[in-house]
Amino acid sequence: MVGIFTKFLIFLRKQHLLLFFFLFLFSFDCIAQSTSKSPFKEGLVVTAVKSGTMSDLLYSIQVGGSPSELDFDEVPALLLAVDRGRSDMVKFLLEKGARVNQRDDDKRTALSIASRKNNYNLVSELIKSGANPDRSGPNKETPLIIASRFGNFEAVNALLEGGAYPDDTDLTGRTALQWAKIKHYKKIQDILIEYGAYKN
Repeated sequence: MVGIFTKFLIFLRKQHLLLFFFLFLFSFDCIAQSTSKSPFKEGLVVTAVKSGTMSDLLYSIQVGGSPSELDFDEVPALLLAVDRGRSDMVKFLLEKGARVNQRDDDKRTALSIASRKNNYNLVSELIKSGANPDRSGPNKETPLIIASRFGNFEAVNALLEGGAYPDDTDLTGRTALQWAKIKHYKKIQDILIEYGAYKN
């Protein structure tokens, strides 16, 4: 194997390509190190979030990791933390500058995931940090429509408290209140009407 590599280097040298070969290797290594996500392994931030180890997350930011880092599936670290219900990690990432309205490839936001999970505290924290309560995702569903469709009263309550508009419609033309009626979620119907949802 060594002999083959040596012959290859001699060939490159004869062709005046040796310098370009090493420059290529050096530049590739620099690019790999400068990006938050290596082409061979996920970055430290998303690795820490996925492992659920707060001390690793602290370290990953201290050594220069991005709080908005993506995993291999283009899911931001913040969304991963929300999906795992890690309010401590969510708060830390937001404090370190994670983009609160950042989407993944499926157009989901941290707030839409928290609404689907029915997590009142996370929904409230995200809105306080600047999350847009009316930003729609797949099928034009807003976080409020998602929460209503799945019967997640705590999330509905937090979204309405945070200023969510109650009468947005999804691709089917339905509002949060219409979904609550279809699913027979009386408690959600009542609070939506209390916050001014159009009764049609």
